[in-house]
Amino acid sequence: MNLETIGIFKHIKSKDAIVLTDDQLHALQRTLNGILRDIVTVCEENGLTYELGGGSCLGAVRHHGFIPWDDDIDINMPRRDHDIFIVKFREKFGDRYWVHTPRETKEYGLLLSRVLLKGTSVRTREDFHNKECGAFVDIFVIENTYDNKVLRQIHGIVCMAFGLAQSCRKFFRDRKPLLALLDGCENEEERRQYQRVFRVKIAIGAVLSFMSLDSWIRAADRWYSMCRDDHSRYVTVPAGRAHFFGEMYLRSDLCRTVEISYDGEKRAVPAAYDLYLRRLYGDYMQIPEDAEKEQHVFFAPFYLTDADTGAVAGEQ
Repeated sequence: MNLETIGIFKHIKSKDAIVLTDDQLHALQRTLNGILRDIVTVCEENGLTYELGGGSCLGAVRHHGFIPWDDDIDINMPRRDHDIFIVKFREKFGDRYWVHTPRETKEYGLLLSRVLLKGTSVRTREDFHNKECGAFVDIFVIENTYDNKVLRQIHGIVCMAFGLAQSCRKFFRDRKPLLALLDGCENEEERRQYQRVFRVKIAIGAVLSFMSLDSWIRAADRWYSMCRDDHSRYVTVPAGRAHFFGEMYLRSDLCRTVEISYDGEKRAVPAAYDLYLRRLYGDYMQIPEDAEKEQHVFFAPFYLTDADTGAVAGEQ
């Protein structure tokens, strides 16, 4: 059985979720671009490497900005730069943003970092235990991995195991709201299919509940960052959608960046963005059918401060 659930959460339709209007979506995109602008400012001031990742990189290449229906921004950042960035960003913008990290944030449950705008509410299925749930930009860490093939395989296999353990342990903690979300699924066949996957992950999570979710997250994050060689030939994004082996690249392909137009500004993307996007999306220039377009599941209350006007948009 395939226990991958990223696609499920990007396509699930539930009567309990909020469907953003076009105005709300556009206001959210403007707000996220404002957050990105502050992130880039700190990176440029401190000589830190960042790049648009995932769907944000795809949007930059295919649409020269947001994918029209997209509702989040993803960036990738090498481990060394990430750890410096967290400190510097909090120093400069701590009054404006929350910054969540796997190592520091209790009850967080994610193996990526997140910058969230205070004074907004953008609640997803990650926020059942999170009161700090503002509009957010995700930061995926680019980890070093070993040049030695055997060590690299060991590193990758254990990373994959930790990723599954983290996901299942989080499913167990959040089992009630997750199953309730499926109860509101409008497609009966999909509901039964998703329930089977959810219940298997919850069962595995129950077995793993001898350790708290926070303990699993910290252990996984330590293992992800096990390789300290900042000049290793290979790097990987183990928390990414394709996981360790699907997101392993030559350092020169992923950590070297070029600038590209993104919503009227220059933003960094991987130098080998064609390789990166083909690996994640296949024929990435092909516009997907409506049923294949990915979006987050949002819950009330939803409100945010429009980055351009300062007005509250989309209160529900």
